[in-house]
Amino acid sequence: MTEVKKIAYKKLVHQAFLDLKNSGTFDEATFYRNFRIAHAFHYLTEFIVIDFVGFNEDEFWARVDALASQFDLHHYRKIFDEAVMEK
Repeated sequence: MTEVKKIAYKKLVHQAFLDLKNSGTFDEATFYRNFRIAHAFHYLTEFIVIDFVGFNEDEFWARVDALASQFDLHHYRKIFDEAVMEK
């Protein structure tokens, strides 16, 4: 994996944590959404620690795409693509 993509994934994780932090009211629907986001991005953070060894991008994006469809979180792909294009 290129260094540019590694940086883009790190930016993406940062955004996911900001989304969790700023998610608003605490109710059952928000809890479920946040749980799903945390679960998907936990997978990514594990691989950041080990420099992406064994990371499966297709599997990660399948998880994120499911979130995007269910919770209108399409901004994750956009953030990643823009971070890759910055370099």
